[in-house]
Formats: sequence, C-alpha cells, structure tokens
Amino acid sequence: MNNDTYSCFAELKKSESEESFNITCEIENRSNVYAIMAPHGGRYESGTTEISLAIARDDLSIYIFNANKPRGNRTLHITSTNFDEPQCETMLRNVESVLAIHGAKDPATEPKERIWVGGNLREIFKNHLTTTLKPLGFLIEINPNFLGNEPKNICNRGISRQGMQLELTKSLRDRLLMDKKLLDQFSDSVRTAMMRTYPTA
Repeated sequence: MNNDTYSCFAELKKSESEESFNITCEIENRSNVYAIMAPHGGRYESGTTEISLAIARDDLSIYIFNANKPRGNRTLHITSTNFDEPQCETMLRNVESVLAIHGAKDPATEPKERIWVGGNLREIFKNHLTTTLKPLGFLIEINPNFLGNEPKNICNRGISRQGMQLELTKSLRDRLLMDKKLLDQFSDSVRTAMMRTYPTA
C-alpha cells in the first residue's frame, strides 16, 4: 500500500496548479525501440531529470515528469504502477522497451552510492551493467524492495512488456550531478548495457 496523495494523474491535475509541474516528452524523430522515463523528476527525486537526459541524449525517446513546487513535492508522486499521465501513456504505446530512472534514499550502511536494478529484464540488465560500469566501481545490486516486476510498472508497459529500472541512491545522484565527466561515463555505460539487454535478451 503506497501513501501517495493521488491515485492517478487526473486527480493530481484537478488539485495541483499548472505551475507545480511540467513535462518533457520527445519521441518524434527519435528511437522507438527505447524510451528513457523519469516519472518523479525535477525537485522530488533530484537528479533523475539530468541523468535521464544524459542517457537519452538526442536520439532516444524521453519522458520526464518534473515536480516544480518550492516545497512539498512528495504530493506529486504517483507510484509507477499507477502512473497514467496521457503523454506518458501515448509514449508507452509507441516504444518497445522502457528504462525507468528513479531516486532512492541512501542505505544505512556503506557504500552509500548504489545502483539497484529492476524491471522484467533485471537479471540480464544487471549482468551487463556489472561489465560496463566496472571501471567506475559502483555497487550494483538487485534489491528485493525495488524489483519493478509488476506488469503495470511503468518500465514494463512498453510494447514488448520487457523493461528495465534503475533506482539510484541520493549520494550517487549527487555525485553524478557534480561531476560531468563521471555523468558522461555513467550514461554511456548504462546505454551500452541497455542495448545489450534488449532486444537480444
């Protein structure tokens, strides 16, 4: 049971001001094989907007829901299994596979910088990430709290129903935002792992 304020986008739109959020959605003249999605971007899961843009570059389809409120952006969170914003729904009907980017709290134990892999393709995706991200030394895990294996999870709602999810801890996101070279290396590695995972899985 989640503790979201709203159970769907229609409820959110009815109650929140137009200035409280904005949407980045680009699919025309971009790949319809992959979409990078950050449904909790902007000021809520900080850094997921910038990281998603870095992975998508200018050739992969991208969808970002940016929370813009000065405070209290938690109210704009709609869990991934309920996320039904219309532009997002349209994109999901037109791309084969989705990589969803999320932000997680730091774990209680070291190392704080961790990558938790989810989605229906999580096992093979984790294996490829372990290879491509090895030079950067990040801990890559499958966390039972973030499996992302529900059929209605945003990452599994592309045409193939085979998707990927990354939960990036706060310390990792902060470091990536402070170091552009590291962000470039990270995004290159994630793209490579994603493309090795699907459609050859």
